[in-house]
Amino acid sequence: MLVLLPCLGLMGSVGYIWARQAGALSHWRSLGVPPDRGVDIVTGDTDVVYVRTAAGSIYGCRHRGTGAADNCWYKAQEPLSVDPEATFDKRLYQSEVEPPPGTVADRLEVTIWLAEDAFETRYVLLEDGTVWKWEYDVGSYWNLLILIIGPAAGLALAIVVVVVLGAALALRLRTVRSA
Repeated sequence: MLVLLPCLGLMGSVGYIWARQAGALSHWRSLGVPPDRGVDIVTGDTDVVYVRTAAGSIYGCRHRGTGAADNCWYKAQEPLSVDPEATFDKRLYQSEVEPPPGTVADRLEVTIWLAEDAFETRYVLLEDGTVWKWEYDVGSYWNLLILIIGPAAGLALAIVVVVVLGAALALRLRTVRSA
């Protein structure tokens, strides 16, 4: 019966990876509003986006993964710093993405292709001035780690169960012998 725990861990790992690859774990996240209302997205990569305001100023927002505060905006100076690996004409995620939470005034799609991984970030500037991002990656090394962690966690749980049951049985036998 305890042999099933590593198998359940593996199944959980595969389920997580499947959901991740299917885009089920990717959602739109707000980057807030630039200090001056943005009129268009200038450029960006998977970690930063640059927005032009009506006054002609350019603001950037550096963000990483899911963490991005509404106060991430700073006044950017040219030349704008963008990852040289960034491409704007090839999508990584080919399925439909949930619609952004408002009417889109401008958008930018950025993909970075590496040997071991690929990342895609989609930005939208909504008519209300907020900037949103949607991120997706294939995470080759991360997927491998998840495939290892699931069964290892199941095995560790099985070992803990065996040790606890063994200790309980030994205690019970000691109690019976002393009686």
